[in-house]
Amino acid sequence: MSRNQEKALWAKQIGRQAEDAVLSEFLSRGYSLLARNYNVNRYGELDLVLHKGMCIYIVEVKSRKDTDVYGGTEESITRQKLLRMTCAAKVFLQDRKWEMYDVRFIAGFVTHSAGGLIQKVEILPI
Repeated sequence: MSRNQEKALWAKQIGRQAEDAVLSEFLSRGYSLLARNYNVNRYGELDLVLHKGMCIYIVEVKSRKDTDVYGGTEESITRQKLLRMTCAAKVFLQDRKWEMYDVRFIAGFVTHSAGGLIQKVEILPI
C-alpha cells in the first residue's frame, strides 16, 4: 500500500470515528437516526439525518486535529457547502414525502489528537 493510500485510509477511519461520536451524542439526547451518508449525486452527501419531534436535523460532521494550522472546523462549512446541503436535504425530504417537517442544519465538530483519539465533540447550529 502506498503512502497516499495509507493516508486516505487513515482519513476515512478518522471520519467514521467522528461520525460515530457525533451520532452517539445525538442518540443519547433522544434523537432517531433516519439516514447516514445519504448520497445525492448532484449535491453530495448528507453525513447524518436525524429526527426528533416534528423536526428533521441534517448534520454535517467535521473533524480536525488539535494541531491543525488550517483553521478550525467551523471555517470548513462554507456558504457553498451549506447550499449543497440544502439542496440534498430537499431531495431527501421529497423522496419520502416529508416536506411538512421543519428542517434544521447542525454541525458536529470533532477535535482529535494526531493519534486519532477524540478529544472534544461540539454540536452547533449552522
